[in-house]
Amino acid sequence: MTVKRKKKGTFMGGRAATVAFSLCLLAVVAMIGMYTVGKSDQKEKELKQQVAEAQQKQAEEQAKRAEEQKAKEEEERQAAASAAAQRQKETEDKDKEEEKEDSVTYGAELESDFQAEQAEIAENIVIDEMEEASGTDIMVEEPTLSFSPDADKLFWPIAGNIILDYSMDKSVYFSTLDQYKYNPSIMIQGTLDASVMCAAQGKVTSIETLEETGTTVKMDIGDGYELVYGQLKELTVKEGDYLKAGETLGYLSEPTKYYSKEGCNLYFEVRKDGESVDPMPLLQ
Repeated sequence: MTVKRKKKGTFMGGRAATVAFSLCLLAVVAMIGMYTVGKSDQKEKELKQQVAEAQQKQAEEQAKRAEEQKAKEEEERQAAASAAAQRQKETEDKDKEEEKEDSVTYGAELESDFQAEQAEIAENIVIDEMEEASGTDIMVEEPTLSFSPDADKLFWPIAGNIILDYSMDKSVYFSTLDQYKYNPSIMIQGTLDASVMCAAQGKVTSIETLEETGTTVKMDIGDGYELVYGQLKELTVKEGDYLKAGETLGYLSEPTKYYSKEGCNLYFEVRKDGESVDPMPLLQ
């Protein structure tokens, strides 16, 4: 009886040790599993973070390259625009220089012709005055005024270039007024105080001071033709005077407010039966 109890106690002790070992093993496995799962989650988070950082870095690099490309294109566009502007300026400067040379040449030729005409006219005036002085006993009659565009020509009243042409069939641009309108006259460029001479023999019919053309003289030259001179000062004539071609009417004044940007110029208009006509074909 004593021997049997000893064997049973031994069996129960071994069984308890086995159960304890199994529980320890399960605990170890559970701990390993929990460690492994935790480590996997951590690695997955780290991987996701690395991917996010890589994507952000790639996006930043793309944005930087796009910005650099945009800056490069803008620099190239500005360089192209600057080069085009420089070429345009060079072309305009060249055109202005050529125009200036042509204007100087034409002005010199016109001035030379004008001086020759003035000398001839002055000589004729002296001869006429001598003839009038020698015939003071003879009654002086008013001259008969006559003008024919086919047989007669007008003298240039002042030497200078045309800065505004006659234009009644279409409007032209007036710089001072900053608008387009019809022009019944020609505007002849001149210098302040330059003498203005009579373009044809005629009678002074009126002297007025107008807002647009300042001191203005009208002359009847016969056959329905009338000459109008504007922007004058210090007149040497009065209403009713008869003048020969080439005699001085007055002097060129400062431009009125209507022509301040155009500068000093003579307003010269030719009328036929009250209607303005192109004076250029009548000037010699």
